[in-house]
Amino acid sequence: MAEDINGAVTRWDISEADLPVAVLTAPTGDRVFLLPDSSIDGIAVYRDDVAGLIKTLRHRGVDIDFACAREDRRYLSEYGATEVVATVGIAVATTLTTDLVKSIVLTAWQRARSSLGPSCPEEEVSEACVTVKIAEIVRTGNETVIRGLEITSQLADVENLLQAAASDLARAELSPTDPDDAASEDTTG
Repeated sequence: MAEDINGAVTRWDISEADLPVAVLTAPTGDRVFLLPDSSIDGIAVYRDDVAGLIKTLRHRGVDIDFACAREDRRYLSEYGATEVVATVGIAVATTLTTDLVKSIVLTAWQRARSSLGPSCPEEEVSEACVTVKIAEIVRTGNETVIRGLEITSQLADVENLLQAAASDLARAELSPTDPDDAASEDTTG
């Protein structure tokens, strides 16, 4: 785990069983998948305002989609603003590229903006504390490796922390290994 005055980068323990099939079988590319906030009896549960979020992000050039098919998801409006801002779950079917990092950061920013409201000043949005969980699915031959990465910081610092984690050679060690090994790593460079 890496701690920094601006945030923390840690391993996110996620497995194939935790991810929707559509994400695991998606073609390799720059598409970002919005993971559900929870699951109840096999049905993906998203916050009720994510349809607008997806449309806004597509309009802004992000190749994003729900991780679950329409018939397999439900919407819930019982989240408070703090819960909405707190965590964003993303999956990508490739290694993290600069373009994907920018798409992830824009997704987190729009998530915070939509939950805090359009009248919230940009400075407050940038200062919002968020957790961005990223499942990076990398396929080589017949093997699928899922690396989970979790960043908790002020929104303004997410891009730098994510760029550092994505470019750090030690990042490969974030795949499921001995938890003690992962806890001692510094993934911010």
